[in-house]
Amino acid sequence: MAEVDQERAPNDNENQTCPPASKRAKRQKQEDDEIEMPPPQFTITNGVRFVKPYWGAYKTFAKGRWVGHKLVDIFKKEFLGADPNYMIAAVKLGRFIVNGKCANVDHVIGGRDVIVHYRHRHELPVLDAPLEIIADTDDLLVVNKPPSVPVHACGSYNYHTVISLLHLLHGYKRADLRLLHRLDRTTSGVLLFAKNYATDLKFKTTLGDGHWRKEYICMVDGEFPAEEMVCDKKIGVLVSSMGVQCIRDDGKEARTRFRRSWTDGKRSLVRCYPETGRTHQIRVHLQYLGFPIVNDQLYNKDVWGPNKGKNGDYGMPFDELCEGVKKAHRSELWHIDGTLDPKYTERMRRAADEDLEQEPNLPCDQRPEIDIYCRECHLLKKEVPHDHFVMYLHCLKYETDDWSFTAPLPDWAKEAEAGSEQRVLA
Repeated sequence: MAEVDQERAPNDNENQTCPPASKRAKRQKQEDDEIEMPPPQFTITNGVRFVKPYWGAYKTFAKGRWVGHKLVDIFKKEFLGADPNYMIAAVKLGRFIVNGKCANVDHVIGGRDVIVHYRHRHELPVLDAPLEIIADTDDLLVVNKPPSVPVHACGSYNYHTVISLLHLLHGYKRADLRLLHRLDRTTSGVLLFAKNYATDLKFKTTLGDGHWRKEYICMVDGEFPAEEMVCDKKIGVLVSSMGVQCIRDDGKEARTRFRRSWTDGKRSLVRCYPETGRTHQIRVHLQYLGFPIVNDQLYNKDVWGPNKGKNGDYGMPFDELCEGVKKAHRSELWHIDGTLDPKYTERMRRAADEDLEQEPNLPCDQRPEIDIYCRECHLLKKEVPHDHFVMYLHCLKYETDDWSFTAPLPDWAKEAEAGSEQRVLA
């Protein structure tokens, strides 16, 4: 089960490219005005990196599906990781700022709203894995992204992101890095950044001409066929707040080629060549073919029906499947039973019903270490098992006729190759 904290930026998705540079440049200028954040305090235990809880500000822009709805209703519906009464209390306390002013509980979101939420943040841990530099030129930075680390700030990740770690550990300025494509949090491999506007624009134009070639490698359940397979089923949104996709007739065109590299009859090493860049495209197409990635905590689960979504057969209507997926990944599943302080629940109920004075507008580093309204401060969580940090999907190569960048094979792919008499991998 993968914990999902819904307060986040757009998904990190394999082979999905970023918005055009001109649109991002305007938004980047707004995001450069972010509230000063305290420096992180990292600790490392058994190969896992933790960051001490801290106060911070999450900034987002009104999404189309939010417009016309109350702020508190949207946050209750989409951001599932908090107490249902927290949103009302936070607005009353002055923790939600809309267009530079404190919001009220009746605020209806407009299309141009800029929303800032001050909150006590508990980041999820990540593996303490190196962030390797593949290439660093005047125009490009190419890294080998480790698994477990999202590319940019999203949900319960802020300092534990590729962009933040490049800044904190390698000295790169955030404003100098323009993301050219995305990878899922648990996916590893080649990740490209442009270091100036001209390169960003050039690469996006080249991508639009279809000149980029992408190659991934993954480990799937089952004996994948020896012949090349192509999946061109349309992909569309199932759970918008989680970024979960599925095969559906009203989805977007998608096409992926697959070629087996190795199999032992129970598992197979497969090379993937996505020709379009839909969200979770490789994962969803493999699920459709009946060969889901072995440790895909989202798409290789029984919640997708008796056949786990093979041939797009989910065994239930989309709305029922949507609710099932959300329920299977709710954050409460990671809480240790009986550890939530009952006084906290009662406090939040009263806070939603009663008048509250706005909190002093203190800098983040001067606020208390424990927040009486923060649920994370009042419960214990289960330890995250290793297989929830890593998915056996790796971006092996990005190339055009003019350049090529390759990441080393991950250990799980090397081990499969070494243990087989069929030494097919290059």
